[in-house]
Amino acid sequence: MPENRYEFSERVLRDMNSAVLVLDRKGRIVYVNAPASRMLEIDDGYREERARFSLLTDNSYNDSFNETIFDALYNKNSTTVKKVPYMAPSGRKYVLLMTSSYLSEPGSDDVLLVITLSDETVAEEMTRKFRDSSNTFTTFLFGFCIWILIYALWEFLGRPIAADFMTHGVEVLGIVMLIFILRYTSLDWRELGVTTRDPAKTIRTALIAAAGAFALLCALKGIARMVDPNSFEPDAPFLDISRFGIRQIIYIFTAGIQEFLARSVIQGNLKRISASKHAGLMAILLSSVIFAALHIHLGFLFMVGATILAGLEGILYEKQQNIFGVWIVHWVFGVSGTLLCLIDH
Repeated sequence: MPENRYEFSERVLRDMNSAVLVLDRKGRIVYVNAPASRMLEIDDGYREERARFSLLTDNSYNDSFNETIFDALYNKNSTTVKKVPYMAPSGRKYVLLMTSSYLSEPGSDDVLLVITLSDETVAEEMTRKFRDSSNTFTTFLFGFCIWILIYALWEFLGRPIAADFMTHGVEVLGIVMLIFILRYTSLDWRELGVTTRDPAKTIRTALIAAAGAFALLCALKGIARMVDPNSFEPDAPFLDISRFGIRQIIYIFTAGIQEFLARSVIQGNLKRISASKHAGLMAILLSSVIFAALHIHLGFLFMVGATILAGLEGILYEKQQNIFGVWIVHWVFGVSGTLLCLIDH
């Protein structure tokens, strides 16, 4: 680009931090500065004799990008400001804020289209996550409130069905939330904590935590027996292996659904929408209390235990960002409580 053309030079464009692309009226590339070259993956200093710009973005993903360029070429009297998706030749995807304006030389019909591009990919991703998390948590609150109303009706009618059916209601809520997330949000499996990243470490840490939970339950039962020898079915063995059966095996699915609800739906989304600088801690505390509230039909002491368990699992999930570790701990904790006669399921 000659220095005397349209009162700006290659030096000015080269030294700009913003990505700048210059086209002539036919859509041919006149100049690309270094930031635009890296972003669009076009040779630095690209010249008009090389190709039309549309030939460099010839894929359906870039249709909106190209249409915005063409609209700007045909609307000389207005400035275009628009967010558009763009996929570079390497396959890397961006969300770009495109600002275009015309530069003309007085007394001449010859004009250039100057396009400035700002990378909004990260900001757009954060906005997407916030929107999806807000919608997901709002839907969960709606389902949670319905479940509370059902619980109130269950109590009003004198508990006409077993408490196990109320627990199954929590599982149904978890399945509904899974379907909602997959159908109506763009949250992926990694964001939901369903990932196989570093499985050996995940399982090893989970087994250590599960062993600690089992030891804690044994200690609690031992102390309870010392205080009151008649507590927790005194005629039964300290650890009643005979209570392990098909129900405890099936419980692994219940544990998985409940952990998906507690971690992927509640804790993960609370952390993404929280404005607190201690978002992780607040998400753990609030998700633990909500998880306990979902067990109100099992009584106060069970709720206290559920709060403690959920808090410990919340810490583990925050460290691992993986639902499988807390899934193992939850199942071991529930089965251990059954074999120790602390809970009946």
